[in-house]
Amino acid sequence: MKRLTLFLGFLFFLPVLSFAGKNLADYPLQIQIVESHWHRHHDGSVDGWGRGNVKDAESIHAFDFSYESSAPFQRTVGDARYVAKWKKEQLRIEMLVGEIGAPDKYHTYDLRTSVRDDVYVPGPNGAVAISQQEYKAKAAQ
Repeated sequence: MKRLTLFLGFLFFLPVLSFAGKNLADYPLQIQIVESHWHRHHDGSVDGWGRGNVKDAESIHAFDFSYESSAPFQRTVGDARYVAKWKKEQLRIEMLVGEIGAPDKYHTYDLRTSVRDDVYVPGPNGAVAISQQEYKAKAAQ
């Protein structure tokens, strides 16, 4: 019985250990999620997909994404951003989502991505793609 209790305790703290010690400086990308959809399966797992923008120090590009996880994440609102890093340039992003009320705890999401040349903006029915020139003109206003 004692071994079972120790094992269950280890399983409980394993997720906490995997999120501890994240150095935010290792995540130079800013991610804006413009559109997010997900489906929870009977086993509790989640399949998600959507559209967003990835911004590094020099550029911003739209991207489409999909993921599998134990929990979904929400779209960003206003100027809010998630932080991320490339795991495989333009194909996989590791994104951190902070836990509300716990500034030092993060959930990690592995997004499969397809990067585009344009930029997504919110529209009445989801994300709308605009050209880089249109985006720069809107940003200058």
